Amino acid sequence: MANQSKPQSNAAGFGALVQSAAGRVMPVVSAAQSIALQTYSTSRAVLNKYPPLKAFVYSLAAASAIPVGVFTGYALSAGAVVFGVAGTGAALVQGGVLAFGGFFLFWFLAGAFILACIAAFWFSLAYFAYQIAKRIEGKDH
Repeated sequence: MANQSKPQSNAAGFGALVQSAAGRVMPVVSAAQSIALQTYSTSRAVLNKYPPLKAFVYSLAAASAIPVGVFTGYALSAGAVVFGVAGTGAALVQGGVLAFGGFFLFWFLAGAFILACIAAFWFSLAYFAYQIAKRIEGKDH
């Protein structure tokens, strides 16, 4: 046979996949972090150099905090409604499937109930016949 490598276990394969992804993602994260730090230091230097611009930016941040907070609440509420509707749809589908299965379950349980009634009837008939037979036999002796 030709050289064949041993099949790797799933854990080893997953670890290699994570290492490969991390090897590709980490340079991008490092570059983004470097750009963010450079942008922050430049922005801070510009704001410190021009106090009216700094006042404008801080005022804008303070004035937009409440609308952004309201919008965030709105987005979360909308998301809850969407997930609620989706959950309701899933519940309706599941309910339909269970109702379909419940239809058949009803007839099987009805049959089991009828079978139990028939068995209990015949058992009761035999039990009371035995009790009567014991009394009759007891009176004769």
